[in-house]
Amino acid sequence: MTEDSRDIIEQDLNKAINFLGQNKFSEAESICNQILKEKDNSDAYHILSSIKLYKQEFNQSIELVNKSIDINSENPGYYVTLGCAHSASKDYKNSIKAFIKAISLNAEVAQVHFYLGESYRKLKKYNDAIASFYRTIELSPDHVAAYMLLGLVYQEKKQFDLSVQSFKKCIEIMPDYPEAHLNLGLCYLLVGDYENGWREYEWRKKLTKLPIGDLKKEWTGQSLDNKTLLILHEGNENLLHFIRFAKELHKDNCKIILQCSNAAMELMVNQKWINEVVPEDSIPEHDYHVHIGSLMKVLQCNPNNLPQKYPYLDSKNKKAQSSEKDKLNIGVVIETSRESNAHDDESIDEETFRNVFNDTHNIICLDEKIEKANLPTLYNKHFNYTDLDELARFVSSLDLVITVDHLVAHLAGALNVNTILMLPCVPNWRWEITHRNTTPWYKSVTIFRQETPGDWKSVIKKVKEKLEENIHV
Repeated sequence: MTEDSRDIIEQDLNKAINFLGQNKFSEAESICNQILKEKDNSDAYHILSSIKLYKQEFNQSIELVNKSIDINSENPGYYVTLGCAHSASKDYKNSIKAFIKAISLNAEVAQVHFYLGESYRKLKKYNDAIASFYRTIELSPDHVAAYMLLGLVYQEKKQFDLSVQSFKKCIEIMPDYPEAHLNLGLCYLLVGDYENGWREYEWRKKLTKLPIGDLKKEWTGQSLDNKTLLILHEGNENLLHFIRFAKELHKDNCKIILQCSNAAMELMVNQKWINEVVPEDSIPEHDYHVHIGSLMKVLQCNPNNLPQKYPYLDSKNKKAQSSEKDKLNIGVVIETSRESNAHDDESIDEETFRNVFNDTHNIICLDEKIEKANLPTLYNKHFNYTDLDELARFVSSLDLVITVDHLVAHLAGALNVNTILMLPCVPNWRWEITHRNTTPWYKSVTIFRQETPGDWKSVIKKVKEKLEENIHV
């Protein structure tokens, strides 16, 4: 190849890189494919691999970047792309290998150490993750994301003081970083520090869009006597969890208007103390508004010293269609409904429940994601419901609910139904870590927690023992 030809290829590659930076993928792709018609070129394959990675076509991305590596095995950038493609496809073992290779070729790039730490975190190799994040910080002292993930890792290790320090360091570097404030708040709440927790929890509002409409002044504790309070929707779990606190406000001659989802509409309409229920995108006339998740901050609530009445939701009880008189009717959920990267280990495999139940149990699936036609062998029956009111009526008639961290746990607790809640070693913030087998939020809920991360067998053993006690949970 002549020097002129090499110059032309170099110019074309620069054009492709510029197009890639502008997300003009078809133009970049066209240039690279034209180069490859003439001769194999590692950079052209790498650009094509980056395009496939952006398009979430991970297998093609891996195949293309491996061609780059076959041509030039000494370019660390190729291994970084390979690691990112493996990581994006959740193949963390191979992503770790790729990132380590990239670091062996150039150990001075902070972001590669960060990527490596994240892959270690995903595999729960927490000490390796911590080492990688600290190396990231050595190379880039203001690397906010590294401090953020350090906070999450320390939380998973139950080193909550170090977790708080890490989140505070994020805030020191970037004072208006909502995710850092929110994670700090969730950590405080998890360890029962409600005063600091509710304050930082308010930062979640920076991450959500307010409904379109004319919102009046936010309620921060002003007198509600003869006023109208609009309570803004923040998801069904928050609704079921926090609606109890709105009930007290109704006593001050306050008109309560509640936003909620279509699924919760009928159940909330049946709560006689709520004056009006509107769709979550509706803004009717009101004097004040408040996010439902902000009620605790305004009311300065600490569930550990707050008298509560149960049930706090009314449900028109009717005989369960799937109940059997001579059996213990148990509603079961083993897959969480929440989507959270910080809590991706909350579901339990069906196989783990082998030999837990017997012929005296009528096991009813309450998981809306499982279709009746594909019902796993764990269950005898499946309850199909169209909204939360229908589900509430059914749950009220059960002898017991056994569930992971799911909407059903909050609904059963609100209805004061006997419930066994199965939680990972470090749970969602709602299930305060300072309590062992109980929760201040729901008196009918018994909690079985993992002893060590990933150990569901010890949890299921406790569930079986409780059932063998003939179920007075």
